[in-house]
Amino acid sequence: MSMIIPYMSTVPSSEADKEKISLLNNEIPQLSNEDEKESFFKTLFTSNKKDALSLIDQILSQYTSNQTLKADRMAKDIENKAKAIAEINRLWGLIMQDNLPHTNPTENNKKTPLGDSVSSNYLDEINKIISSSLNDVQGVAAITGKDIDKSKKHEVNYNELQAMNATMTAYCDTIQVDLDSHQQLFKNVMTELSSTQEEIRDVRRAIVAIAKG
Repeated sequence: MSMIIPYMSTVPSSEADKEKISLLNNEIPQLSNEDEKESFFKTLFTSNKKDALSLIDQILSQYTSNQTLKADRMAKDIENKAKAIAEINRLWGLIMQDNLPHTNPTENNKKTPLGDSVSSNYLDEINKIISSSLNDVQGVAAITGKDIDKSKKHEVNYNELQAMNATMTAYCDTIQVDLDSHQQLFKNVMTELSSTQEEIRDVRRAIVAIAKG
């Protein structure tokens, strides 16, 4: 996902001011029709405020900046977590490939240390991803039930490997459900900003009419 650039206005820029007026609906009572909007802006522009237009610009600039920065943070978080669970799946697949040949589905006594070879590095990477990217203090224990050192030394048979694989899948699925919810919230924020920009066009005409007297 690309960086969302906050909209920043320049005062006095009548075009920029007009583009952001409708956002005041988030700071004042909702203006439900054109007459109410015209009445509000007439009152505002005939008040004793030194620079009403500048005040409007500051309020709207802050609002749009906050919303776009919020959306950008959400987008980055979604992207990072999606990459994290994809990488966990990939690394765990390598762990399974490394260990399964040393087990036997019909012999529970045939075991192998989970991280006695290249899988040691894979476990380290998974532990780091879960702890850092997913902010889960469990680390690899979320999958193996043991801390990183004990996980590497833990001897597993075929069935135990498959059980850990199922735990890994369930863990990633839980994160994905959370991501789906965040993606919907992100879409809602973007829809709100898009709708606001459509309202701006309606408000422009009112500002121009008032400015011309």
